Amino acid sequence: MNNFEIIPAVDILDGKAVRLKQGKFEAKTIYFKNPLDAAKKWEAEGAKRLHVVDLDGARTGNSKNLPVIKKIAEELKIPVQLGGGIRHFEQIEELLDCGINRVILGTSAIFNPNLLERACKIFGDKIIVAIDAKENKVAAQGWKKVTTKDIISFAKDAVKLGVKRFVYTDISKDGMLTGPNFEGIRHFIENVKAKIIASGGIASAEDIEKLRELKIEGCIVGIALYAGTVKLSEIL
Repeated sequence: MNNFEIIPAVDILDGKAVRLKQGKFEAKTIYFKNPLDAAKKWEAEGAKRLHVVDLDGARTGNSKNLPVIKKIAEELKIPVQLGGGIRHFEQIEELLDCGINRVILGTSAIFNPNLLERACKIFGDKIIVAIDAKENKVAAQGWKKVTTKDIISFAKDAVKLGVKRFVYTDISKDGMLTGPNFEGIRHFIENVKAKIIASGGIASAEDIEKLRELKIEGCIVGIALYAGTVKLSEIL
């Protein structure tokens, strides 16, 4: 699996690059005042793709970070995938038009299957669905709302609507540097026929190696890079 992708994350809140713990907005650490600097750093260190999350958008459905997101898409030579608060078809169009390579739908995928189906039909595998798991249930709205939907049945329904790729995150692990939920990821892989990118809890090069062995498409690394417990150039 030489094509296993290690994707650095840039999470944007109030215009700054931050990391949260377990998605809690009050538990944030600011790492870069300008997210573009973070994006350029990971590109310079050899990243082949970047994962950007608009946390303000995820929380409220309204993005005030669009200017810096567009700048990242414009100035980076590597593809950028973006999630957070993308709730309307026009937003998807606008983002893809301004250079975002893939759009990640979370809340809208849960509550608006019509939008999801239409987006998949028109944009194909430029659409990713975020599976944000809390005790096997799907969370929405910046993880503030945990639904009654089971993650496996939700994902299977999404595949029927045309979804070809998921980002799977265990919320309890996210930002905690305690290692991924390998069991949860394995269970998801066994039950859902799609491409899978794992996220949440990665703390070491060993964690990444274990994910690589699961034959998934890649993983997203956040806090471990910012805190320096893994070095991007080394793990690549």
